[in-house]
Amino acid sequence: MSFREILATPGIKPVLFTLWMAAFGFGVILPILPFYTLSLGAKPAELGLLTATFAFMSLVFSPLMGKLSDNIGRKKVAMFGTACFVVGYLVFAFADSLFLAFLARAIEGVGAAAIYPACVSLLSDLTTEKQRGKAMSLMGMVFSLGFIIGPAAGGLISAISVKDVFIFSALLSLANFVSINFQVQEPKEKEESTDIIGKEAGFLAHLTSPLLLLFMAAFMTSFMIGGIDSTLALYTSEKMGFSTPQVGLIFTYIGLLIMTMMLVSGELINRFGESRLILVGLILSGAGFFLLVFTHDWISILIPLAVFVAGNTMTFPSISSLLTKKVTAKRGTVLGLFSSFESLGMFAGPILGGFLYGIKHEYAFIGMAIVIWGYAIVFSLMSKKKLK
Repeated sequence: MSFREILATPGIKPVLFTLWMAAFGFGVILPILPFYTLSLGAKPAELGLLTATFAFMSLVFSPLMGKLSDNIGRKKVAMFGTACFVVGYLVFAFADSLFLAFLARAIEGVGAAAIYPACVSLLSDLTTEKQRGKAMSLMGMVFSLGFIIGPAAGGLISAISVKDVFIFSALLSLANFVSINFQVQEPKEKEESTDIIGKEAGFLAHLTSPLLLLFMAAFMTSFMIGGIDSTLALYTSEKMGFSTPQVGLIFTYIGLLIMTMMLVSGELINRFGESRLILVGLILSGAGFFLLVFTHDWISILIPLAVFVAGNTMTFPSISSLLTKKVTAKRGTVLGLFSSFESLGMFAGPILGGFLYGIKHEYAFIGMAIVIWGYAIVFSLMSKKKLK
């Protein structure tokens, strides 16, 4: 099954476009967010808390949004999430205090809680098990395209005005809202293989099921992304003297790497299996963090980031693919819980990264590597028994 055949499936393209626009709108503010909030009086630790606020709100609201997507439909929930991003970006654009910056990130966190489970559920509903690995790779590719173009655009627009970056993101999210309304259709859920925990399992049953191992892997994936998002811009600026446009180029480089890896991740899943790729991905991601300790210029930072991205792009689509294969009914509810664990990682990563960065810059990367490698050991010992 080729990418072209999956894209030919009715309803796939509008969902992927929705995810791309959400990723672009998020990526466009990455190069300027740390410096913008520092100008409002934030300290490095508070910058970590600002990133964590986004994740905390997503953590709290993801289960609710996932359940709503099962009950009232994926499309309505995705539209609500996009509307939250419109409001959040506008609040950021006119913020004159740190409180308003935190409020904006909180609103955006609620939006993320709605968009992710709704869109992943749509992709799962529209594809078969055999298509699932490549469908999740396509999702990763459109996200990476957003991060390729978004940070570069953000760096360029910020040269005119920082406020214009947020207004541009708000307009883009508004266009996304209109696109969802007119292009996305509500499919019926498909039931395929036997559900690993039963079709009508409740919230606590999910937490105590074998899926917890995948939920924790999702936590780790977001933990490392949150950690690098909250520290990389400051690290390259303070240690290497990078300007805002140069920081934007670093994030664009990361996006290009993700795009390249996602082209092959679907084939890797089919060839080696999800569990094996998750383990290898965790090991490589930790290695990427550890190698960042030894960077000092443009050239030296490229290899650690490549190692980190290779690991992350093995882990993320493998987790999503395996989860949607193990769960057949009420996917929105399960994916909402899955998104909560991702959000918890995005909450914990910036807090730990910001705290350790405040002590010594390199400690942030060493600490993240130790945590990720620790879970890789746990996953290696338990996955064969729990995820048969």
